[in-house]
Amino acid sequence: MATAAEKRDEVKARLQELRNMCRDMHQVVMDEGSMPEVSAVRATNDKLQELLEFLDPKAAKKK
Repeated sequence: MATAAEKRDEVKARLQELRNMCRDMHQVVMDEGSMPEVSAVRATNDKLQELLEFLDPKAAKKK
């Protein structure tokens, strides 16, 4: 079982990764005026889902 500090560090790392992915997609929209690649959006969505499951595994199992 991870300690609270380890879990907090893991959440911070995952949030930073999500932030970077969203920043990259935003940059594409602003620079190119086009929508980001579907695969990039799906990957970001998958990472967000993983974070939600990490934060509350019981809620993820209810689905």
